[in-house]
Amino acid sequence: MIAPEPSLQTLNHQLEAFLALLEEEAIALAGGNAEQLGELTHQRHAASQRLAESWRQLTQQHGLPANASLPALRIRAFPDAQPDTNWQLLERLTHEADRLNRINGRLIEEQMRRTQAAMQVLQSASTRTLYGADGRLSDPKNLNRSIDSA
Repeated sequence: MIAPEPSLQTLNHQLEAFLALLEEEAIALAGGNAEQLGELTHQRHAASQRLAESWRQLTQQHGLPANASLPALRIRAFPDAQPDTNWQLLERLTHEADRLNRINGRLIEEQMRRTQAAMQVLQSASTRTLYGADGRLSDPKNLNRSIDSA
């Protein structure tokens, strides 16, 4: 049984839109654009929901559960035939989405590492007082301290 064309086409269009969001997310992550990330996260969540629903419908058409893998669906949809171009596109797009998602995950981890390091510097600096209650330097011997020395 060959997969219905409209379902694959819909899924492919949704995946292409999702890939565009992942690419925008990568640019925002690399540039540290937190405002854009907030909006992209919202858009990505909505796109993920649409993809999940389309995937559920496609797997259901082939008598598989929604958590069926891509290879399981391929076997069910094309038991005796070579997958068509829409299916081949679906496989390429899903592999590209996986790749971009992993890259974005690494970018997020790096951003978190930098943020945590900056937080540690700020917290460390905030525990040291430069001036006492009387307005005088609390440690006049150590005038070289700087909050930006991280």
